[in-house]
Amino acid sequence: MSTNPLSIFIVDDEPAARLTASFPFCDAHYQLTEFESGIAFLAAIEQNPDTPDIVLLDIEMPGMNGIDVCRALRETSDWQGPVIFVSCHDDMETRLHAYDAGGSDYIVKPFNAEELLQKVKVAEKILIEKRGFEDQVAMASRTAFTAMSSMGELGMIMQFLRTSFACTTCAQLAKELLNVVHQYSLEGLVDLRIDGEEQRISTHGTCTPLELSILQHGRGMGHQFQFRDRLVINYPSITLVVSKLPMDNPDAVGRLRDNLAILAEGASARLVALSADAAFKRQGHGIQEALGTLTGVLSATEKQQAAHRLSALASIDEYIQALEHSFLHLEMTHRQEEALAAMARQMAEKLGGKLGDSREVSDKLQAVVKQLQQLTA
Repeated sequence: MSTNPLSIFIVDDEPAARLTASFPFCDAHYQLTEFESGIAFLAAIEQNPDTPDIVLLDIEMPGMNGIDVCRALRETSDWQGPVIFVSCHDDMETRLHAYDAGGSDYIVKPFNAEELLQKVKVAEKILIEKRGFEDQVAMASRTAFTAMSSMGELGMIMQFLRTSFACTTCAQLAKELLNVVHQYSLEGLVDLRIDGEEQRISTHGTCTPLELSILQHGRGMGHQFQFRDRLVINYPSITLVVSKLPMDNPDAVGRLRDNLAILAEGASARLVALSADAAFKRQGHGIQEALGTLTGVLSATEKQQAAHRLSALASIDEYIQALEHSFLHLEMTHRQEEALAAMARQMAEKLGGKLGDSREVSDKLQAVVKQLQQLTA
């Protein structure tokens, strides 16, 4: 309970009865309000349903008896505080009617002031426990709602991260990021930067000149900057500006700041991956172009080497023939001629072997080309 006085409504058509009922509650802990009819009491409840803490309600009243008043109170009002019936009837049937109408306790006239005080104290204790329980339930409900909201928000983050893996361009990634911002009931601007390319869009489509200027200024505001209901988040390759944060709900704003930072970081990581993919593709195209050039050069070299090899072999053969023909005029002995011819043939064989070695190198280069073709396929 709060430190405010305990508000007690006394409903009785007899002034003397109301006076008697008020005797035990003269100190400052109690605040009394009297009504001479059930109709006046119900009208007051309708105007301010949170006013009374406890109601002392007479049964025998003209126009509308206490049983009907209590039943109407329970059926038409959200007020669920304790009602203590005060009646001159002490029979079981009246008590049961009072219970069925929603009464909390019952006291018979004439009553002892101490007895009425004790009943009110019991009702007050029950009211304190009930309100404490209601506060716990409300807190549990808020906690559960917050947890459910957090799970839902986390689900959106996970969905974005999964979707971002399939994005191959800045435009696709920006669209997916702002889609999540829209699901948070926010509006946003995003600027994605990759390899000299920039993608700037808003939740409404193409950025206006003013939105472009906001993004430009936002890039210089540090990692996170909040101004009223607007939030700016910066990473090296991304600037995210969101607006319409629910400032009346600080807990929600705190969660949104964290979630939006995760989203921006995830988008930034995807941009890094896209940049690396683009670099790999450029390298792959460069390797393929170099491989094509190497293949052409190697083919031309092989043709040239083959022509040179045939020319060299023909020259060697002509040289040996010319050498043997010159023996007729050199007047050498037969042994000298054979020795000179053998030396010429040995030199021809060595030259042929060297030409064969160049073919082996060419074969190895061809094997390397095939390996590179397989890697770039």
